[in-house]
Amino acid sequence: MIRKLFLVLLLFSFSQIESQNLDASNIVVDTSISAQLYTKCFENLNQGNEIFLKYPGFQSSKFCSLITCSFLLSYKEVDLQIAGEQRLIGIATQLFKEGNPVYLISGLDSSFEAGKKNENLEDDNHIVYISYSDCISPAFLRKASEIVNQQTDSLIKQKSLK
Repeated sequence: MIRKLFLVLLLFSFSQIESQNLDASNIVVDTSISAQLYTKCFENLNQGNEIFLKYPGFQSSKFCSLITCSFLLSYKEVDLQIAGEQRLIGIATQLFKEGNPVYLISGLDSSFEAGKKNENLEDDNHIVYISYSDCISPAFLRKASEIVNQQTDSLIKQKSLK
Protein backbone atom coordinates (compact mmCIF):
# COMPACT_ATOMS: atom_id res chain seq x y z
CA MET A 1 0.00 0.00 0.00
CA ILE A 2 2.81 2.39 0.85
CA ARG A 3 4.53 1.51 -2.45
CA LYS A 4 1.40 2.40 -4.42
CA LEU A 5 1.02 5.68 -2.58
CA PHE A 6 4.70 6.46 -3.19
CA LEU A 7 4.32 5.59 -6.88
CA VAL A 8 1.28 7.87 -7.25
CA LEU A 9 3.10 10.72 -5.53
CA LEU A 10 6.13 10.15 -7.72
CA LEU A 11 4.02 10.23 -10.89
CA PHE A 12 2.26 13.38 -9.69
CA SER A 13 5.56 15.14 -9.01
CA PHE A 14 6.93 14.21 -12.47
CA SER A 15 3.83 15.65 -14.13
CA GLN A 16 4.24 18.86 -12.14
CA ILE A 17 7.91 19.13 -13.10
CA GLU A 18 7.13 18.57 -16.79
CA SER A 19 4.24 21.05 -16.80
CA GLN A 20 6.60 23.72 -15.49
CA ASN A 21 8.73 23.30 -18.61
CA LEU A 22 5.89 24.01 -21.01
CA ASP A 23 5.69 27.77 -20.82
CA ALA A 24 5.65 30.26 -23.65
CA SER A 25 9.28 31.21 -23.11
CA ASN A 26 10.38 28.00 -24.86
CA ILE A 27 8.73 29.01 -28.13
CA VAL A 28 11.17 30.17 -30.80
CA VAL A 29 9.85 32.60 -33.38
CA ASP A 30 11.80 32.89 -36.61
CA THR A 31 11.82 36.53 -37.69
CA SER A 32 14.42 36.13 -40.41
CA ILE A 33 13.84 37.59 -43.87
CA SER A 34 13.58 34.09 -45.32
CA ALA A 35 10.82 33.09 -42.89
CA GLN A 36 8.98 36.34 -43.55
CA LEU A 37 9.08 35.87 -47.32
CA TYR A 38 8.19 32.16 -47.14
CA THR A 39 4.99 32.94 -45.25
CA LYS A 40 4.18 36.35 -46.76
CA CYS A 41 0.60 36.38 -48.01
CA PHE A 42 -0.10 37.94 -51.40
CA GLU A 43 -3.81 38.78 -51.31
CA ASN A 44 -3.90 39.85 -54.97
CA LEU A 45 -3.31 36.36 -56.43
CA ASN A 46 -6.11 35.27 -58.73
CA GLN A 47 -4.54 32.31 -60.51
CA GLY A 48 -6.74 29.26 -60.01
CA ASN A 49 -9.68 31.04 -58.40
CA GLU A 50 -12.10 29.28 -60.77
CA ILE A 51 -10.59 25.91 -59.83
CA PHE A 52 -11.16 26.50 -56.11
CA LEU A 53 -14.87 26.97 -56.82
CA LYS A 54 -15.01 23.28 -57.80
CA TYR A 55 -13.74 22.26 -54.37
CA PRO A 56 -15.93 23.64 -51.54
CA GLY A 57 -13.30 22.79 -48.92
CA PHE A 58 -10.85 25.20 -50.54
CA GLN A 59 -13.14 28.21 -50.84
CA SER A 60 -12.37 29.39 -47.32
CA SER A 61 -8.65 28.59 -47.56
CA LYS A 62 -6.04 31.19 -48.34
CA PHE A 63 -3.46 29.99 -50.80
CA CYS A 64 -1.43 33.17 -50.89
CA SER A 65 2.11 32.35 -49.70
CA LEU A 66 4.97 30.23 -50.95
CA ILE A 67 4.39 27.62 -48.29
CA THR A 68 0.62 27.34 -48.70
CA CYS A 69 0.77 27.25 -52.49
CA SER A 70 3.46 24.58 -52.29
CA PHE A 71 0.96 22.32 -50.54
CA LEU A 72 -1.35 22.55 -53.56
CA LEU A 73 1.22 20.48 -55.43
CA SER A 74 0.66 17.61 -53.00
CA TYR A 75 -2.90 16.93 -54.20
CA LYS A 76 -3.58 14.28 -56.82
CA GLU A 77 -6.00 16.56 -58.70
CA VAL A 78 -4.11 17.99 -61.66
CA ASP A 79 -6.09 21.23 -61.71
CA LEU A 80 -5.08 21.97 -58.10
CA GLN A 81 -1.45 21.30 -58.98
CA ILE A 82 -1.68 23.66 -61.96
CA ALA A 83 -3.22 26.35 -59.75
CA GLY A 84 -0.38 25.86 -57.27
CA GLU A 85 2.24 26.15 -60.02
CA GLN A 86 0.65 29.32 -61.40
CA ARG A 87 0.44 30.89 -57.95
CA LEU A 88 4.05 30.00 -57.13
CA ILE A 89 5.17 31.65 -60.38
CA GLY A 90 3.06 34.70 -59.51
CA ILE A 91 4.54 34.96 -56.03
CA ALA A 92 8.11 34.53 -57.30
CA THR A 93 7.44 37.29 -59.84
CA GLN A 94 5.98 39.66 -57.24
CA LEU A 95 8.87 39.03 -54.86
CA PHE A 96 11.32 39.74 -57.68
CA LYS A 97 9.54 43.00 -58.54
CA GLU A 98 9.68 44.00 -54.86
CA GLY A 99 13.45 43.51 -54.94
CA ASN A 100 13.36 40.24 -53.01
CA PRO A 101 14.08 37.42 -55.47
CA VAL A 102 14.04 34.07 -53.68
CA TYR A 103 15.59 30.65 -54.07
CA LEU A 104 14.20 27.70 -52.19
CA ILE A 105 16.92 25.34 -50.98
CA SER A 106 17.06 22.11 -49.01
CA GLY A 107 19.57 19.59 -47.83
CA LEU A 108 21.82 19.00 -44.89
CA ASP A 109 22.44 22.27 -43.03
CA SER A 110 20.50 24.25 -45.63
CA SER A 111 19.01 26.45 -42.91
CA PHE A 112 22.52 27.42 -41.80
CA GLU A 113 23.54 27.95 -45.43
CA ALA A 114 20.51 30.17 -46.03
CA GLY A 115 21.26 32.17 -42.91
CA LYS A 116 24.86 32.66 -43.95
CA LYS A 117 24.00 33.66 -47.52
CA ASN A 118 21.28 36.02 -46.28
CA GLU A 119 23.71 37.96 -44.08
CA ASN A 120 24.65 40.04 -47.13
CA LEU A 121 21.66 40.57 -49.41
CA GLU A 122 23.61 42.96 -51.63
CA ASP A 123 25.47 40.11 -53.34
CA ASP A 124 24.31 37.69 -56.06
CA ASN A 125 21.33 39.68 -57.39
CA HIS A 126 19.92 40.33 -53.90
CA ILE A 127 18.63 36.76 -53.68
CA VAL A 128 17.03 35.66 -50.42
CA TYR A 129 17.63 31.97 -49.75
CA ILE A 130 14.83 30.06 -48.05
CA SER A 131 15.48 26.65 -46.54
CA TYR A 132 12.35 24.55 -46.78
CA SER A 133 13.81 21.28 -45.50
CA ASP A 134 17.06 20.16 -43.93
CA CYS A 135 17.37 16.55 -44.97
CA ILE A 136 14.42 14.78 -46.52
CA SER A 137 11.66 16.66 -48.24
CA PRO A 138 8.50 15.47 -49.95
CA ALA A 139 8.28 15.53 -53.73
CA PHE A 140 5.77 18.38 -53.79
CA LEU A 141 8.17 20.69 -51.94
CA ARG A 142 11.00 19.80 -54.31
CA LYS A 143 8.70 20.54 -57.26
CA ALA A 144 7.71 23.87 -55.69
CA SER A 145 11.36 24.82 -55.30
CA GLU A 146 12.02 23.97 -58.95
CA ILE A 147 9.12 26.18 -60.06
CA VAL A 148 10.13 29.14 -57.90
CA ASN A 149 13.84 28.84 -58.67
CA GLN A 150 13.24 28.56 -62.44
CA GLN A 151 11.01 31.64 -62.36
CA THR A 152 13.58 33.58 -60.34
CA ASP A 153 16.37 32.53 -62.73
CA SER A 154 14.25 33.53 -65.72
CA LEU A 155 13.51 36.96 -64.28
CA ILE A 156 17.17 37.56 -63.40
CA LYS A 157 18.20 36.64 -66.95
CA GLN A 158 15.55 38.94 -68.46
CA LYS A 159 16.74 41.81 -66.27
CA SER A 160 20.38 41.25 -67.23
CA LEU A 161 19.51 41.37 -70.94
CA LYS A 162 18.00 44.84 -70.63
